[in-house]
Amino acid sequence: MEVNEEIFKAIFLNDLNRLQKIFVDYSIGSWNMLDKRGMAPVHYASFKGNLDIVCWLLDKGADVNFGKHRYSNSALHFGALNGSTAVCQRLLEAGAKRHVTNSIDRTPAQIAIDTGNFDCAILINNYLPKEEVMCFTKPGYSENEPKLSTALAKLVYKFIMMTNIHPVKVVFEIPPEFLSDDNTLTIFNVLHLLSRREFEKHHDTKEMLCFKFHYLATILFEISNLKDITSKKPTDPKEVFLQKVSSSHNFLEQFLNNVIVKFNFKDSTIFRTMVDYMTRGMDSKLPLEIILLLVGNKRSQYGEPANSQPITCGACEEPNASKKCRKCKTVKYCNRKCRKIHSSMHKKLCKKIRKDILASRSSEETSALGGCFSKLGFK
Repeated sequence: MEVNEEIFKAIFLNDLNRLQKIFVDYSIGSWNMLDKRGMAPVHYASFKGNLDIVCWLLDKGADVNFGKHRYSNSALHFGALNGSTAVCQRLLEAGAKRHVTNSIDRTPAQIAIDTGNFDCAILINNYLPKEEVMCFTKPGYSENEPKLSTALAKLVYKFIMMTNIHPVKVVFEIPPEFLSDDNTLTIFNVLHLLSRREFEKHHDTKEMLCFKFHYLATILFEISNLKDITSKKPTDPKEVFLQKVSSSHNFLEQFLNNVIVKFNFKDSTIFRTMVDYMTRGMDSKLPLEIILLLVGNKRSQYGEPANSQPITCGACEEPNASKKCRKCKTVKYCNRKCRKIHSSMHKKLCKKIRKDILASRSSEETSALGGCFSKLGFK
């Protein structure tokens, strides 16, 4: 058996030990080899969803974008097809191209959607190479000082990579370092630079990311300017913002409406789509709904049926919430804090839900009683 065949067989069998032995025994110099289908080892490992082998191959110098697959699928296409978010994450970190299309004109994210791997699609669509943020740790042209320290840049990168951008969740995720010293204005400017840079890309432009960075910057700036002047004790501006959200149903919608209106790139498709959704008369959508649909990775935008989507928190939209509302037992929350934030907004709906549940039970009981009478010969 030729060494190349042994390599592909070992990967197909998920045998990392065998692969490592081949590497030593045959002194493999390059992992950029192809089989008769035009697939490279990293293609096979991605298709199998084997993170250990993918990482090992990339560490040994395998080119993540190498290959001549007969249907033009890349390693990222195969990772998306498998549905492993960990594999897709590693491929993206290694420089996998998101915008490449295969022979049926589908990108990796679209392949993920087609196969029901929605978490992979969300990951790919939200991904930004880390170096695009870390570059701000070095002085730019005509600058004496870098915009961000290395520690702050890492926090910024983690912040912008979040996929749940419900305003409440965003507030939860803002680290205290963002609101101290002169950091707020610096980070605000960096986020807007990232937004402009994303819009001006000639290749692989992501309008969704462009708006997302603007949105995160606006929330951060709003919170930094909030102070409870009636309180004698120092207050957390994040708590002040959340109190406004909790106590006023209109506050959040008005704020988000301004976020959309202040978006700089009025010629973008995403801005025109948002305006269209807001101006449909009786069929208009609220700003929060629009942002979560177009930017916030609502799974319904990818065509996932509602009944198969994870249960989300009523306050922050975080998936897999487990704490039920004590009264209606229907709406769920992450914790007591989320329940408290959502309490005033949920109050009216809670009554309606309980009323509907009682009506449904009454109807079912009446129907069951009628069935019993029918069996006894009563009409």
